[in-house]
Parts: sequence; structure tokens; C-alpha cells
Amino acid sequence: MRMLIAALALCLAAPMALAQEDEPGFPGANELAGLLIGSFSTLEQSRIEGWGYVESETVRIWPHREDGIWLYQENAFLGSSPEDFDPAIKQRPYFQRIIRIWELNNRLVLRTIYTLNDPASVVGAYAEPERIAEDQLGAVSCSGEVHRIAHGYWQSNFDTCPSGLRGAVRTVSRSIHTPQGHANWDRGFDAEGTLIWGPARGGYVFDRVN
Repeated sequence: MRMLIAALALCLAAPMALAQEDEPGFPGANELAGLLIGSFSTLEQSRIEGWGYVESETVRIWPHREDGIWLYQENAFLGSSPEDFDPAIKQRPYFQRIIRIWELNNRLVLRTIYTLNDPASVVGAYAEPERIAEDQLGAVSCSGEVHRIAHGYWQSNFDTCPSGLRGAVRTVSRSIHTPQGHANWDRGFDAEGTLIWGPARGGYVFDRVN
């Protein structure tokens, strides 16, 4: 986790410092998708910093489609600490979403997030991705660019995504993706710029489980 936090600090402070020369034929979308796919946990951060314990699952769906790489993500808040862990909550995720990865060039990818039309019907589908039919694809909830800053390291800064959660009108999202996992800091603000939801002091650190 220390490597991941260090990478996050470098990316946010000086995003071009780690930039390398383009690799001929480098498939940027595939690299980013490979970092996003897997099982992730905030267990270590929860133990050290006292944050909540969250698990995240992301799988590929619809591999036959040629209009990008499509993913399904499901996150569950399992307790305020590892000691409060309740495995049953895994079946009550706090969000589910579909993600489309579209390569603009080998260092720049467009990530578009969609809602699901009937999310309750596919809870746990990360274990059976074929359960997610294409008619589950709902409305676009957010879209933005993800930048490759070094081999295996990507970052995004989304500032203009709309939000209707708890009275917020705008979501600000910061993320860094590495082979070891990802750090994600989502916050919702009202029209006056007041923080409505999300952690004020930093994001969640998700370590890769597999």
C-alpha cells in the first residue's frame, strides 16, 4: 500500500514527471482494463487508518463488442472496521456500474460510466459476468479521460460529473491505477462548492487481492 500511496502523491503533484516515450503498438485500453479488472480491498488501510472496510470487484463483460472494452464494477461497504466485517453485506453493494474503455491513443483513454437499468437483478454478477445482458446498459453518469503517466500507471481527474446524491450537484473524482491496486477519492459538492459527501481528508486505497 505504501508504494501505491507514493505513486498517488507523485501523480497528483507532478503528473508528467513519470512520462515515458510511447511504445510502438502499445494497447493503452488493454493495459488500463487489466489494471481495473480484479478483486480489491481496503482492509490494510482500514486497519492502519481506521477507515471503513470496502471490497471492490471488476470483471469484463461483452467481449464480443468492438466499440471498446466493457466492464462491470460492484463495491460493497463491509463494516466500519475489519472487526465489524459482515460478509452478508457483500450482497448489498453500495454501487454497481458499467464502464466503457475507449482508446484515444496509447497514452490516453476515455472512460465512460453508465448506470444499470435493473442493478438489483445482477448483484454478485462479478462471479458470473454472463448474467449481465446488454439491455442492462443505462444512462451515462460520467465520462472523462484517463492518462497513462508511466508503464502500468494511469491517473484521472474528473471535475464536472453531475450528482444528485444527498443534495450534491457535482462529483469530483481523483484516481490512480497501478499494478498493486488503486486509490480513489470521490466527493460530492453543492452549487456553492460545499462538501456534501465523501471523505474530506483523502481517498480510499484499494489493494489488489487477485
